[in-house]
Amino acid sequence: MAPPNPAAPIILLANPAAGSGRALARAAIARESLAAIGVVEFHETRCRGDETRIAREAAARGVRAVVVVGGDGSVSRAARGLVETGSEVPLAVVAAGTGNDFAKSLGAPVHDIAAMTERVARGQIRRVDVGFVDDVPFVNAAGFGFDVHVLERMEQSMPQPGRRRVLRGTAAYVVTALRALVTYGGFRARHALAHDDVDAHAPVTSTTRQLMIVFANGRYFGGAFHIAPAATLSSGVLHVVSISDASTARRLLLFARAIRGAHLSLPEVTNTTATDYRVHFEAPPSFEADGELHRARGAIVDVRVQPGALRVIV
Repeated sequence: MAPPNPAAPIILLANPAAGSGRALARAAIARESLAAIGVVEFHETRCRGDETRIAREAAARGVRAVVVVGGDGSVSRAARGLVETGSEVPLAVVAAGTGNDFAKSLGAPVHDIAAMTERVARGQIRRVDVGFVDDVPFVNAAGFGFDVHVLERMEQSMPQPGRRRVLRGTAAYVVTALRALVTYGGFRARHALAHDDVDAHAPVTSTTRQLMIVFANGRYFGGAFHIAPAATLSSGVLHVVSISDASTARRLLLFARAIRGAHLSLPEVTNTTATDYRVHFEAPPSFEADGELHRARGAIVDVRVQPGALRVIV
């Protein structure tokens, strides 16, 4: 793989749907700013997955940097293309989404285009960890259970063509989650460090019902929730936050406390760190990775972290 070249072009990616259209306006400013330090190739994404494809192509060329103007989904998909190719090309983020969860943990001036341009010019790099569920990479967080249910409900409630959603982004997530707190039935699973070897033959039905399990690389989740207050992107471990099922009243308390990052002391919550983890479900589960839905290959799911797998501009 060709290494990044200071004389090589800078790839600028923008998702026109991010931030209710705010991304394109910020991309225009970023394009002008970056043009002062090098050649800029601008790409406006048309469909989900374009970021991954363009990042893969950029990695093969050894470009100077891939700069993403968008939200968590755009950033994650571009990162996926770089990680899957083992690229040394760095990723830079110009936040233009709603939650910007990964950007909050990154500690870069992602809302200041001039400052980010300066850092691209200097090649100011930090290596961050990347998590994997099966072979699906994530840079911020992945989860099973309640968060998947909320995302599925949001997709089901997408407006018909030609009509606009009344609530978007974090507001839509929070409202949908509040409604789901009453109706979601929970799930059964056993989980442990991978080297402890969850018994594939033991009945999952004997375990306590769970509300959710989150594997956090970053501190924030769902736009509004401080899910793993002690997490850092370069620690070499994932923070595993497991929440047991509870009554509606207790769920509301957990929900409210998670916004402040004060949920870890509640008895329903366990929090540990791991490099390799294994979860045994009753059937192959759905999961979300950086807010995108996936289906696991089997009922036993391995989650792991690859330290320093992605280079980012900070």
